[in-house]
Amino acid sequence: MPIQGPIPAGCRRLALVTAVCAALSATPAVAGAASGDVAATIDQLRASGQWTRALALCESALRDHPDDAALLRRQVAILADAGAASRARELARALPADPALLARLDADVAAQRARRAVRDPVAPGADPYAAADTAVRQLDAVIARHANAPAIVRRAWLDRLVALHGADRDAEVVAAYDAMGPAERDALPAYVLRPLAEALLDRERPEEAVRLLERAGPVAPGSIPEGESDPAIALMYAYSEAGQYEPARRTIDAACAAQPVWLHEPGQSAPVANPHRSEDDLNAALLRGYAGLLAEAEARLAAGVREAPASASWRRELGNNERSRGWPRRAEQDLAIARGLDPQDLGARLGLLETHRDLGDLAGVEPELDALESRYPRNAQVQRARRAWDRQRGWQFDLAQTFGRGNTPDYGDRDQDTLATLASPLLAGHWRIYGVARHAQASLPEGDAHRTDAGVGLRGQWRGVQAYLQALPTRGTGDDPTALEAGFDWAIGDHWAWSADASSAGADIPLRARYYGIHGRTLDSTVQWRASDLLGARLGLQAANFSDGNRRRAADLALGGRVLTRPRLQLELGADLYASHNTLADTAYFNPRRDGAATVTAHLDHVLAERYGRSWHQLVDVAVGSYAQQGYAPGWVAEVGYGQAWQPREGLGLGWRLGWHSQPYDGRRETRATLELTLHWGE
Repeated sequence: MPIQGPIPAGCRRLALVTAVCAALSATPAVAGAASGDVAATIDQLRASGQWTRALALCESALRDHPDDAALLRRQVAILADAGAASRARELARALPADPALLARLDADVAAQRARRAVRDPVAPGADPYAAADTAVRQLDAVIARHANAPAIVRRAWLDRLVALHGADRDAEVVAAYDAMGPAERDALPAYVLRPLAEALLDRERPEEAVRLLERAGPVAPGSIPEGESDPAIALMYAYSEAGQYEPARRTIDAACAAQPVWLHEPGQSAPVANPHRSEDDLNAALLRGYAGLLAEAEARLAAGVREAPASASWRRELGNNERSRGWPRRAEQDLAIARGLDPQDLGARLGLLETHRDLGDLAGVEPELDALESRYPRNAQVQRARRAWDRQRGWQFDLAQTFGRGNTPDYGDRDQDTLATLASPLLAGHWRIYGVARHAQASLPEGDAHRTDAGVGLRGQWRGVQAYLQALPTRGTGDDPTALEAGFDWAIGDHWAWSADASSAGADIPLRARYYGIHGRTLDSTVQWRASDLLGARLGLQAANFSDGNRRRAADLALGGRVLTRPRLQLELGADLYASHNTLADTAYFNPRRDGAATVTAHLDHVLAERYGRSWHQLVDVAVGSYAQQGYAPGWVAEVGYGQAWQPREGLGLGWRLGWHSQPYDGRRETRATLELTLHWGE
């Protein structure tokens, strides 16, 4: 009877041999010819999966009847069942010619080699695909040798699918699956369903993967072979990638609860940690992170690292979660530790690569990615990393358009603002040359005012620092000089950042001022503190020196934090304070001597759909508070916005937003409604 499920690991085969020897010493010799009762007992033990006792009884009988053909055939069958197919085939060749038996054993040997190629770790420096590719060729040879035996061909063809998946040739696996008819799919054995499902996941077909894995059913604790993962993990990922978080959570949490923390191995007094429980716990934490529950994932991962500080997988995923929470430097440290613990860990190397991209440390990304591609050319994660890096280092295009309607002093009855930038591919690992165009227009009571800036700039990027310099000749209402602008953004650490922008002819100068020939220089500086993805604060300072002698100084302070985190739903609340001072009071543009505002804010982000780099969000913003202007009674201020962000594919983002704002100016309430459109292409 050929083996139809996973083959036990080498240590289990050694334990089988040891147990057989012990059983033989305790089994009395069979006197006389092998009786029918002995043969029946052997068959019964074999049928119930008690291969050790069956083999011990068979070996005992063979000591007295070494030429008994029936016993020899039973010995071969038991060895094949127990995973020793190569030894079984050697013994079968010494028996009277039995082509059917030899064909089955030939297929068993090839199948075992295929599963070992998938399961066994790859030696450092070895070709990760060599063993699986060899197994595919051996199964092809079995199919060719036994073309006239349909059962053998079918068995070898199914095992070939397992080997193809182990060789990262999932496109071939899925093509074979697609070619099957409904009856053929229904007849697939359980051991083939999981690699088929994982191949379907690789080809972004999670619903079909769910159906296959549900059909395969759960695996009893203690029956998962060494070197293989709990099938519940694959089902968890299938549910998650199909957008079904709750079934995914229930599946992995149930798997964790079913696996004991400790195992009691035969012959050992001290218990040993159960690797399958650890792996289930790890993936339960990862699921929380994938669903946006980063703080909960962090707590689970940190606890796992404390329990197993030398585990590369726990340390690696802790680092990846830290990067998602906005701590790239801490992530870099943990990922470096993970790589030191296991230099062959592909996930740690990819995590470090992505962390360096986040830090702006780009010079070494391409050489490291080239090295990964040369070693793992078929790996889907490596291929995704290549696509992401090519998008990041390639051309970048951004377009933002705002249309306004209202009765405000700075914007008039109608206004519009356009900003477009086109940046070159990354040059020498640090630089980009870009073109930028800005246009603003407002229908003021005095007449139309407009401004158009267009020019070129140079942007540099290093570890934690970005800086730019641009020159924008200006045309439009008023007599403005060419705008020379520069700025930087410095991520001082994982929690602090400082940015500044300066312009010799600032775009923030109101169009009403420009209508009267007034321009100015501006300087903005912002310090940001960010505890994590859940809490942050910002202090901004602005200065504007107008050509009419007015000096405007302003400051704003904001504090915000996440108060609700659910899969696909996040709610943030905050508070903002603003104050400004102008040295001149009577000007042609809105220019209060002193004013200030205090507001509370809310921001809701709801994911309507998300799947393999494609997403659709709806965003709601609300701000309410009080505004005070020197010389006038205070009044209420409010702003409401609703919009959607759509990413139809990786590297392309579209968005729109409707907004409404109301507050008093010079004692008279004024409102403005806006429509904002955005487009991003690149990374």
